[in-house]
Amino acid sequence: MDLSRLGYAEINSSQFGPVHGPFMMEQLVCQREKMLTSKGLFMKSDPLQYAVPLLMIQMSVIIITSRIIFGVLKPLKQGMISAQVLAGVVLGPSFLGRNIAYLDTFLPPGGKVIIQTISNVGFIIHLFILGLKIDWTIIKKAGSKAILIGAASYAFPFSLGSLTVFFINSTIGLPKQVVHCAATVISLSSMTSFPVTTTVLEELNILNSELGRLATNCSIVCEACGCLVALAFNLYTRERTMNGVWGIVMISCLLGSIAGIFRPSIIWLTQRKSKSMDNKDVVPFYPILLILSIVSIASEVFGVHAAFGAFWLGVSLPDGPPLGTELATKLDMIASSMLLPCFIAISGLNTNFFEITESHENHVLMIEVILLVTYGCKFLGTAAASAYCKTPIGDALCLGFLMCCQGIIEVYTTLVWKDAQVVDTQCFNLMIITILIVTGISRFLVVYLYDPSKRYKSKSKRTIINTRERNLQLRLLLCIYNVENVPSMVNLLEATYPTRFNPISFFTLHLVELKGRAHAVLTPHHQMNKLDPNTAQSTHIVNAFQRFEQKYQSTLMAQHFTAAAPFSSINNDVCTLGLDKKATLIVLPFHKQYAIDGTVGRVNGPIRNINLNVLEAAPCSVALFIDRGECEGRRSVLMSNTWQNVAVLFIGGRDDAEALALCMRMAEKPELNVTMIHFRHKSSLQDEDYSAMDEYNLIKDFKSHAANKGKVHYVEEIVKDGVETTQVISSLGEAYDMVLVGRDHDLESSVLYGLTDWSECPELGVIGDMLTSPDFHFSVLVVHQQQGDADLAIDDSYKLPVEHQKVGDTRIQPRFSAEEGFTTIDLSKN
Repeated sequence: MDLSRLGYAEINSSQFGPVHGPFMMEQLVCQREKMLTSKGLFMKSDPLQYAVPLLMIQMSVIIITSRIIFGVLKPLKQGMISAQVLAGVVLGPSFLGRNIAYLDTFLPPGGKVIIQTISNVGFIIHLFILGLKIDWTIIKKAGSKAILIGAASYAFPFSLGSLTVFFINSTIGLPKQVVHCAATVISLSSMTSFPVTTTVLEELNILNSELGRLATNCSIVCEACGCLVALAFNLYTRERTMNGVWGIVMISCLLGSIAGIFRPSIIWLTQRKSKSMDNKDVVPFYPILLILSIVSIASEVFGVHAAFGAFWLGVSLPDGPPLGTELATKLDMIASSMLLPCFIAISGLNTNFFEITESHENHVLMIEVILLVTYGCKFLGTAAASAYCKTPIGDALCLGFLMCCQGIIEVYTTLVWKDAQVVDTQCFNLMIITILIVTGISRFLVVYLYDPSKRYKSKSKRTIINTRERNLQLRLLLCIYNVENVPSMVNLLEATYPTRFNPISFFTLHLVELKGRAHAVLTPHHQMNKLDPNTAQSTHIVNAFQRFEQKYQSTLMAQHFTAAAPFSSINNDVCTLGLDKKATLIVLPFHKQYAIDGTVGRVNGPIRNINLNVLEAAPCSVALFIDRGECEGRRSVLMSNTWQNVAVLFIGGRDDAEALALCMRMAEKPELNVTMIHFRHKSSLQDEDYSAMDEYNLIKDFKSHAANKGKVHYVEEIVKDGVETTQVISSLGEAYDMVLVGRDHDLESSVLYGLTDWSECPELGVIGDMLTSPDFHFSVLVVHQQQGDADLAIDDSYKLPVEHQKVGDTRIQPRFSAEEGFTTIDLSKN
């Protein structure tokens, strides 16, 4: 090779030129020494001719371009993977790379080798993280429905696509390379990767929806089918020589070493370090990285990609905390956010649509037809199998689209095939562009067609007022984030005064943010994995409520659940459980936590989004609980009669009536002082025409209670505008432990004049937002009545007997016993 005829001057960090390879002409890149870092422009040194500055510029441009494209495509519900591939296409020879000067500067052969190497390291770590989040035991929990749909999703496209190729080849004849390419694209199009599916579901905020759980189970079955077919095909086509046998033996030894040596070693190191540092969340980070490197190198030695060993090492380790959570947190930022975009963009950089010559146009068209037929068969096969399993037609169509979505696993596969010359450039281009188009259309249609909230839209009344009027059992769903929420929730239960004649059913839901795990979980507490660290915290919460149950035996019935899901969609679990258990009221902690001096200690934005989403779509009434138990110094679960004074602020409206109905139940408790503060305008003193008969009856009943019970008080405050209303509320001081108020009021009421112009937390309403001020030291319960109450049917489920039992009768109500048939959310039926 004549260096004087190479494409770069001597000052460049690399030189390249064509050489004869074993099969075809290839490019040989010669990297010069001591050309890593630039001496600076003032020394007349071009930074782009040096490896490190060029690498930094390439990474920066790729990341910025992908972010810009992602922002443009976000209204179309496209994912980051698609944006990163398109960024590579834009920066590569298909668009900007048509300019030779730009291509030689931004993507010289030497620079391309370096960024490919660095990005492959990021991909190896990312695939390790994906494997770490997978719990392969869920395939055992997949029901017959998921097995049938998952198998059909792979079998239909693979078999019908192959028949299509056979028919075309028999009819018109196809060149050998076209048949080979068609067989390759069929195997790729039939794939549905479990990590890709869960990523798409999480991005679309439906991971823990009914469709999301079904798609998760179906995808892992489909991927298992693909692995079995690939293994069988590999064994059939492998050379019948000792080298082929040794290859299989070595890969089997690698997998055996991962399962028998590396996995136990990592678990032992984790347990040892946790005990030595007295912290269960500590993991041996550097030893795990060392083992990851050893496994990746061993994979390359045995003839497979380094990511193969990394992925299966991740799969072998326990998902979730502490390993999954801690490793994903530490590695995700560098690997997934910085290096992975470069790896994915390389697929676009390798794409060149202009290499499709006229002589290949007919073959390209034929391969594209086969691709589209295969994807069509995959969609129809999935939808047909879903319809056969009695899935609603809308959900069946959406599931078909979801199973057609592909991502990083398929992009990685096409890159490996191109590097191994399994597919040529034309076939590679078609596969990349088809993945982008099919996945993009499928994602958009799923968002358009599927509404997860339809699963938990109630057709019956689930309000406290209806419970009171129709003598129904009060059923509460208490949402808990940590043990700090428990004491005040217990106080709320105690204040509702459960008795043998008017018992209460309550359900606790421990909300856990999904970290280090790919699939969402919603399960009763007693079915949780004992080795899961989330189980320990849930157990503390359950134990606290069980102590309270022991105090009120025969008057309370409880069930405890745990939901682990992304906080962006965990509201689906809250609403689903509320509907399944026919809850009357869902109680959610407020997103602000207060310190012991009354000031705001911490603000949690994701929790606020959860509250907003539940308020919008809940199947029953909802209450936001502003907990100031820390300020009051009452945190013990075992303390009795913690709340002594409770007040309800009444202005007017459906929500205020709902709050008053709950307060009426509290007024039955003999030890509790209950006060109703009724705000009225001077002009309405002679007007008793309330907006609804419910309000009139509730106020009348409360006045009757106040006249007959010494600890129940009715106070009427006459105000003329919002200023005087604020003054009255400010005078409450520390006279009360708990204040109830409706979220929405009669906005035309003069008592709110001037208060509706601004609100920091609209989800609390005008008065509720005012009560978040650090000037107040009592807890607040902001109540919002179920939406659409007028159009809902009457449901008399859990109706209590009208006749009273005799004094001294210890029998429990027939509809409230230890044998009550609680329904459970069966997640394994999919």
